[in-house]
Order: sequence, then C-alpha cells, then structure tokens
Amino acid sequence: MQRLILLGSAIVCACLLPLAARSDGTAAAATQTPPPQIYHIVTTPLCQRLRDRIRPAIAMILQNDSSIAKSPPLFKDYQRGTLTAIGSAYPNGNGSPAGNDSINNQSPETSMALQRMSYLVLPIARNLIAAQTALDDTQLVEPTGNAGDDQRLRAIRAQLLDTIAFQSASLDLINGFVQTQQMGELQHVGEEYLSAIQSSDTTAHMYQATPNPWQDPNTPGLKPNPYNFDVTTIPGLAVGYNPLGNIMDGLQWLRVETQKREDAAGKSVADAWGGCGK
Repeated sequence: MQRLILLGSAIVCACLLPLAARSDGTAAAATQTPPPQIYHIVTTPLCQRLRDRIRPAIAMILQNDSSIAKSPPLFKDYQRGTLTAIGSAYPNGNGSPAGNDSINNQSPETSMALQRMSYLVLPIARNLIAAQTALDDTQLVEPTGNAGDDQRLRAIRAQLLDTIAFQSASLDLINGFVQTQQMGELQHVGEEYLSAIQSSDTTAHMYQATPNPWQDPNTPGLKPNPYNFDVTTIPGLAVGYNPLGNIMDGLQWLRVETQKREDAAGKSVADAWGGCGK
C-alpha cells in the first residue's frame, strides 16, 4: 500500500516538473528557438576590386568635377575686376585698365578672385593623387583567375587614368594662372611708393616676363600616367601671353573632354558592376 502511494507521488511530482527539466529532453527540444541561419556572401575578385579600388577613385574624380566647375565663374570675376580697377594705386591712376591689358591689371576684385581660385588647387591635387594611387595599386592589376574580368579591369583602369590626365590639365590651367599672377603681384608690391621714397617720378610697370614653362603634372612618388595630357595642345591656347578669354575657353574644352571620358568609364563600370549584386 505504501509502495503504491510513493509511486503515485512520484508520478505527480514528475508532472509538476517544468517541461525543460524532463529527463527525456523531448519537451525542451520542442520549445527551443531554432538556431540562427548563417548566410554566406560570395563575391568575386572583380567585384571586390571594383568596390575597394575603383569606387573610391570614381568618387574623388567626381569631387574634382565639382571643384573645377567653380573656376569659370572665378575667371569671369577676375576679368571683370581688371576692367573696374580704380584709384591712384594702379598703374595709370585713372581707373581704366593699364595698357588695355586684360590680365595684368590688379584690383581688389582680381585679388579676391585669385585667392578663391587658389583654394581650389589643393583639394583637386589631393584627389588626383589619391585616385591615381588607388589605380596604381598592385592588388588592382593582379590576375583574378578570370581572363574576361582581367580585361574589364584593365579597360576601366585605362579609362579612369585618361580621365585623371585631363583633370590634371585643368588643374595646370587653374594653378598656373594663379601662380603666375601671384608672382607678378609679389614682384611689384610697394612700387607705388617708390616715387615718394626716391623723390622722383617712377612709373610702375606691370609684370611682363614670360612665365616659366608649365610644371610637370606628374606628382612625385606616383608612376607616370601613360595618358598624361599636354596643356600646350589645347585648341586655341598658346602658353605664354594668353588673353584671359582663351584660358577660359581652354578650360571649358578640357571639361567637355573630361566628361566624355567619364561617360565611357561609367558605362564600363556599370556593366562590370551588374554581376556583383548590391
């Protein structure tokens, strides 16, 4: 009788135990959350290099487009400033441009435009260096194991280097003009006071020396860009004595040519990126 009572008590206790504590483990398995599934992201060397090397280079090239586009209005401001120079501090002292010179006539407006142009130079140069460094990375040009992908990468790299070459030429125009004009201003600082100091009528002559040849656009530390563009071949532009309008026309021509190369490179990248998913 006592044995039956103990057996019945044991059954009752087993029924009162939580399901997870049952010795057979079946109930615990029934209430357990399924383990999370692990998703494997599969990528190809082509997609990885497009993401890690090509995409940053394109971003910096597009940033340069925005910066270069700010220069034509500044050239117009400079040109307007040469025609509105006033005060006795300027060469002829009657408010009209000196010798009808469309470039070498200093005024507050020309100085401000020149200063704002100089602010464009460093960001453009840094982006060009960084973009070409990414494209010159050995990991970009190493074989991927797929001949078709290798050919695509080589074509995209060549198109982007060609684009960088034309942006470098735009930088040369902007920076060359800024450096030449700033050097001319520096050479003639204080000339308006010479007559008072020497007690003689000394006429200040504007800087007329031929500027130095254009600097080599290849940045030290980088491999020479095989698509380097010579600014002296820009239609209508002759290095030396240039009316300001010709410089502006040359810069606009460079922007159009740069856009053509960007469009071609963009199409190649879009075609290659189509097989990479999001």
